[in-house]
Amino acid sequence: MILLECHDLLLRAADRDLLRADLVLRSGWRVGLVGPNGSGKSTLLRTLAGRAQASEGLVSRPPGVEVDLFEQDAAPGQAVDLWSLARAQLGTIRALELELERAYRLALRDPDAGLRYADLLAGFERRGGFDADARLMRDLERVGLSAASWQRPAAEASGGERQRARLVGALVAGADVLLLDEPSNHLDLAGRDWLVERLGAHTGAVLMASHDRALLQRACTHVATIDGGRITLRRGNFDRTTQALADAARSGARRHAERTKRLAELDRMAADLARFGHRAAQVRKRRAGRERAALAADAAAAPPVARDHTTPLRAAATPGARAGATLLRARHLQIPGILDDGAFDLRSGQRVALVGASGSGKSSFLALLAGATAAADPRAHLEWRDGTSVLYLDQVARGLDPERSARAALTDWVSAAQATGALAEAGLPHAVWDRSGSSLSGGERARVALALLTVREADVLILDEPTNDLDLPGIETLEARLTASRAAIVIASHDEALLRALQAEVVTLEAGSLVRYRGGIDGYRRRSRRLEPGADVTPGTVTVPPGGVDATGTDATGTDADADAAIDRERALAAAALEDPLRWSTRDLERWQARREAADDALLDAWERRNHGPAPAPRFRTREAGVSVLADREGDALRVGLEGGPEVLVRRIGAVAHLRPERVEGLVTLPWAWRALCHGAARLAIYLLPVEAVQVSSPVPLAGGPFERHDGDWWVARRAALERSEGWTQGPVAPRRGRRRRRDGPTGRIGRGR
Repeated sequence: MILLECHDLLLRAADRDLLRADLVLRSGWRVGLVGPNGSGKSTLLRTLAGRAQASEGLVSRPPGVEVDLFEQDAAPGQAVDLWSLARAQLGTIRALELELERAYRLALRDPDAGLRYADLLAGFERRGGFDADARLMRDLERVGLSAASWQRPAAEASGGERQRARLVGALVAGADVLLLDEPSNHLDLAGRDWLVERLGAHTGAVLMASHDRALLQRACTHVATIDGGRITLRRGNFDRTTQALADAARSGARRHAERTKRLAELDRMAADLARFGHRAAQVRKRRAGRERAALAADAAAAPPVARDHTTPLRAAATPGARAGATLLRARHLQIPGILDDGAFDLRSGQRVALVGASGSGKSSFLALLAGATAAADPRAHLEWRDGTSVLYLDQVARGLDPERSARAALTDWVSAAQATGALAEAGLPHAVWDRSGSSLSGGERARVALALLTVREADVLILDEPTNDLDLPGIETLEARLTASRAAIVIASHDEALLRALQAEVVTLEAGSLVRYRGGIDGYRRRSRRLEPGADVTPGTVTVPPGGVDATGTDATGTDADADAAIDRERALAAAALEDPLRWSTRDLERWQARREAADDALLDAWERRNHGPAPAPRFRTREAGVSVLADREGDALRVGLEGGPEVLVRRIGAVAHLRPERVEGLVTLPWAWRALCHGAARLAIYLLPVEAVQVSSPVPLAGGPFERHDGDWWVARRAALERSEGWTQGPVAPRRGRRRRRDGPTGRIGRGR
């Protein structure tokens, strides 16, 4: 059933055409609205909700269909507190309730009014009116608004708290058509899980403007993209849309190259024919001119060729630093109410993601690491390796001095020409390059930060919610550049797609302690906790034997029995503390409970490892330079290594795979072995992943195989070139089954390991 549609809708802004839209929303459709900042997403939502007027076109919906709009940063209105603000979104349910009460009183006096009362009662039940308040309470808790905060004055609450309260109210109200503008802003990972669950249970239609790729992937049945002032609706989730756009971009780039080549040929032809005056030459010249005009018109109408967002970040060479060397040793870190006595080490090339609920102290911890704030414990010290350079970008200033311009901030590090090039590449409008940092919007500051990440040389990047205020192209640019970076990265973010692409180790602040999780963001979701070594048994630490528990489940300094005994001691210590609750404060009890759970997890992990035997052999192999190159696939990534030697991680971003070495302290890789590993990794990636090219930064020359030099130390292996060199051709097959690939020669072998 069609719930809302618009035809030939024209939206204008500042005397220019912003967007022309034709769109239909049906029951059960959850449509993600994707487009650059300023493309008209919010204006379209307001127009569909009837809160703004279109210059042309028609918006229509069947009688009785209710439309509700959730906007960003709306004022609290007349709401007294957060509870009232959330409950105010239930306007239709509250109106039905009042009408139901009036109909009930009327039915007591007039039996003929009973039918109307029955109809109203059925509608009230269908909208969930009887349990609306109960659902509101439950969902407020799930987005991190505890009952203690409900009475907080709405005007004094943070913008994030107000937005979460309004969002909960809108989803509990459950209008037939929900129009949501950036609903995941200010939601942590648990809140985003709740949002996906609620959207999936909604039986009406949803149109949601968002830059959250994980949300678009998990929640949407369709994706509407805005490009060139037009909307294109595609069935399927975000990954399918991304693939379709990538295919279209490759086709567009190919047509652009063909057009450019033909235009050059026509220009040469016109120059040659101009030397001849006979009639035939003039006819051919006019014909060539008409063809050139047609090609030029096609070029003007074609969408711009997609930019390459894979420019690597620079990384300063720390004097004496080895791959995997320790850059930071921090001890006795204390943040009142957040962290009691924490320790944190950071190695060269390491990537650490700080995740957790909103308000859990992530920003405070990053500021402490960056030296922007001081620890509360006088014993605290942060020991940086000599010569280590650090770039810290907080959520608000984004590394900008409020009194200085974006151009001036960049020219501290690079030439004026390089600074203007970086600002243009980051998409910052030229008109604001010389404005002070305090006068820039959040989105403009985010783009300055993107430019700073490109020009600053740093060994360590400390980034606090770097995707905030960036549109999807900006987020993809940030992801590509961070993925290609050699710097150590400490990042606080709720962007699952970014954290997954970075393959970052997850650290959380829980019950006054720093807790690490195995397996990146997916391991965090499985609550695959990793216990940290240490001998202190105070409530604020989580401990195992001094050597830790290694990947086989044994004590790093002893046997399985030693590890089990140490974990049993930890469990017994925590259990004894929990049996005497009067001895401890509430906070200390929470810490003891966390220690008990962590010890239980460690015991279970050790048991699982021992009972499931050794890890399986790699599934894929090839040979390069006489050595075996082995690989295992991990989703959109490959882990590739030489037998008994170094490893690399190959991560796919769109149609390009990025090859990154896995740093192991003390391991030296000879140039020939590195070359063999890169050649094998490229071949395996091209045959096992849906990519068109593989790129890697390597000071060791990689020529003589699938790679060709691209720029400086950057090398690229392309699918087409590899397939040609190995004898792959396109051959005909039976009718109605398309075309198949056929291999003509036996050069190069790839297969499953036996």
